[in-house]
Amino acid sequence: MRRRVLGVVRTLTALDRLLDVLPVLADDMRVETRFSIARGSEFSADLDDHLHRIGARIADWGEATPASFDFAISPSGNGPLHELGIPLMTLPHGAGHHKLRATDEGVATEVSGLSRTQLTHRGEVVPTVVGLSHDDQLDVLRRHCPEALPRAEVIGDPCFARLRASLPVREHYRDALGTEHRTLVLVASTWGGESLFGREGDLAAELVAELPAADYQVALVLHPNIWAKYGRYQIESWTWTARRRGLVLVPPLRSWQAALVAADVVVSDHGSLAFYAAALGTPLLLAAFGEHEIAPGSPMSLLGARAGRLRRGDLKSQLDGAQPVPDHDHLAAMAFQDRPYQRLRDVVYRCLELEPPSWPAAAEPVDVFSP
Repeated sequence: MRRRVLGVVRTLTALDRLLDVLPVLADDMRVETRFSIARGSEFSADLDDHLHRIGARIADWGEATPASFDFAISPSGNGPLHELGIPLMTLPHGAGHHKLRATDEGVATEVSGLSRTQLTHRGEVVPTVVGLSHDDQLDVLRRHCPEALPRAEVIGDPCFARLRASLPVREHYRDALGTEHRTLVLVASTWGGESLFGREGDLAAELVAELPAADYQVALVLHPNIWAKYGRYQIESWTWTARRRGLVLVPPLRSWQAALVAADVVVSDHGSLAFYAAALGTPLLLAAFGEHEIAPGSPMSLLGARAGRLRRGDLKSQLDGAQPVPDHDHLAAMAFQDRPYQRLRDVVYRCLELEPPSWPAAAEPVDVFSP
């Protein structure tokens, strides 16, 4: 008996995460996957184009009904998910649930993705499954939305699993980037006024100008929301001279992972990429960090306390001296559960009422990116 799964996306960030999740259905001819856009985000620009570019079939929101789909997966608790009426799993679209919920006035006291505001509608819990990346998040969910606790499943983080699986072939990613013998400096920014881009928007250009091109390669990763807000033309215009001097501007979908695996040192902020870098043991320097946006006591808040800071002046010596975040293995263990693909597949197939395939559920290395 066949099943149909709906991938729900609201932003490019959600699509990026969903493409790490859906491989649990690969090779299974019993399951068909389509996508639908949960409208309403200010960061949904060009989302249709990205879905068409990957060859996805798109279902209109009104067509996404229980008569047409058996199960839905959304890497976000935002949007009109209650309208679907389909058994639904929500997942974090970053490195766990570490940020406070954004509001028009700033941030709320609730943890984003685990708040009652996002998980309920008119007093009823919307998701059938609330996916968590670590069992410590059960306590967070218990505090913020206890009625959703019976629906929680500790799954882990498929993206982090893929990053780790890529490390043994790291040179392959460096070859594709043209890094060769050089030190690859990856500058990465989340979105918002407290981000690296918001506070130090010209840092990548400054690094390109200061670092010898024969010894260093600089790559820039911007959060998909930045691309959605400003558009490709504007971002390319802002980085025009730096790109002519060798800056690698990493596209917003399915490319940052390869750049992170290849990187020798990462300069970032309080975004998920910084946490992944730290958890992998990559030397990390923070050029910005929005403390008030981070959930107190979360692994990300601990990262902010432990990681070194990049200061203006003599950037080269600071980069050369960058170190992995102290006790980074423990930091990773605090945030990510083991065997995420096996856990994820078990949950998905249980919800689909199908026997899981006979082959193992394992993380595959991330896609190669070549400028």
